[in-house]
Amino acid sequence: MRATLTFDLDDVEDIDEFKIFVRGVMSAFDNVWVRRSSSGEGFHLKISDVPEFDLVTGKLLIKDRLFEASEAIEIRTNTEEECRGRLTGDRGRLQAGLQVGRLFVVKSGKVAGEWIPAEAFMADENIL
Repeated sequence: MRATLTFDLDDVEDIDEFKIFVRGVMSAFDNVWVRRSSSGEGFHLKISDVPEFDLVTGKLLIKDRLFEASEAIEIRTNTEEECRGRLTGDRGRLQAGLQVGRLFVVKSGKVAGEWIPAEAFMADENIL
């Protein structure tokens, strides 16, 4: 089974520590994207393939980079900042043959932010 590599960091209190985490992800992977979570207190990251520009819509298409689901779970397990509750749920979903790594756009009636390149966030964290 294949899955997108995503990270979910809840209740980020220190933006400088979060930026250190983002920098580490950027050093390990290309095409890192970040957004504010629907709670407004945390952040999501995901790894994509090279984005493509859609001439019809005039927008970038962020195509998920797929990993073996077990590899994505292992990477997240070795990431101290990853939400442990989500990780536990995804381990169970993986054992049941279900999709892992999902991030919600809307949760409890609140909407997550737009995906932006991590480089843009690192240059100006207020972009989110």
